[in-house]
Amino acid sequence: MFSHLNTLTLRASFVAGQEGRLPPYLGSTLRGLIGHCMRDFVCPTPHVKCHRCDIRHHCDYAQTFCSPGNEAGAVNPFVLRPLVRGKTDWQPGDRCTFDLTLIGDATRRAGLVLDVLQAMGERGWGAERLPFALESVIDPARERLIYSSGKTWMRNLQPLPLNCSERAATTVLVRFDTPVRILVNRKLCRSLSFPVLIHSIIRRLALLSQAYSQHMIEWDQEGLLNEANTIQTVQQHWRYVDFERYSMNRAGNKLNLPAIEGWACFEGNLAPFTPLLEAGALLHAGKNSTIGFGHFSVTYDR
Repeated sequence: MFSHLNTLTLRASFVAGQEGRLPPYLGSTLRGLIGHCMRDFVCPTPHVKCHRCDIRHHCDYAQTFCSPGNEAGAVNPFVLRPLVRGKTDWQPGDRCTFDLTLIGDATRRAGLVLDVLQAMGERGWGAERLPFALESVIDPARERLIYSSGKTWMRNLQPLPLNCSERAATTVLVRFDTPVRILVNRKLCRSLSFPVLIHSIIRRLALLSQAYSQHMIEWDQEGLLNEANTIQTVQQHWRYVDFERYSMNRAGNKLNLPAIEGWACFEGNLAPFTPLLEAGALLHAGKNSTIGFGHFSVTYDR
């Protein structure tokens, strides 16, 4: 299921070159670094806004970060997942690792993204411009080495189809390890029911498929959502996260991104939803996935 949509996850590990401080959540910092480095590589008109640029439909940066002209909606073809959380004080030799997952058409730009990751090692991180050196890049799905010690294995930059099979399950634990922002009627959900979570994943998959694989998913969305209403929440715990980040597009001003973190245990006939949950675990749920929001794990029981 969803095999029309290719994905490629790059796990990049960097090593700090000196002591200093970084924000406790690195998603926004990493996204900014990736964007700046990619734009430096490919943009011939850096002073022109992407939506006004004549080459926006052929520009790797615009197609990765601005999704110009996509009728499916404003959704970008990658997600981040920082694997370091809560660390603010860095010492020489400390390692920063994160996953960058490319989606659909963006997997064709994997070579450029690898160049971008190497360039990140030449750019200072955070307000203190801390130096970090790229140590390695691997494909964690297939445990293949892509970059190490200046050597590159380009043949290992191969995407995988998003194959998510149905499985028998009557209980699932869904645990979010990064903040999640799902809005209903423009208001943040302070807890996630099963129908709200499934609706968010369905919408995200539909947008990504249409924008980056030119494929319209044919499914009975109303039927799925009706069936999702039969799934019960048996236990849950959520907490509010008052998150903010800087926006370069708004002259360095802070953006408030209220979110929640936590988990829920659901029970019912979950088999029809397991492909959606598996896809969502890789592609995230809710808003701001390009800074790492909305990543979750699923654990089943029959």
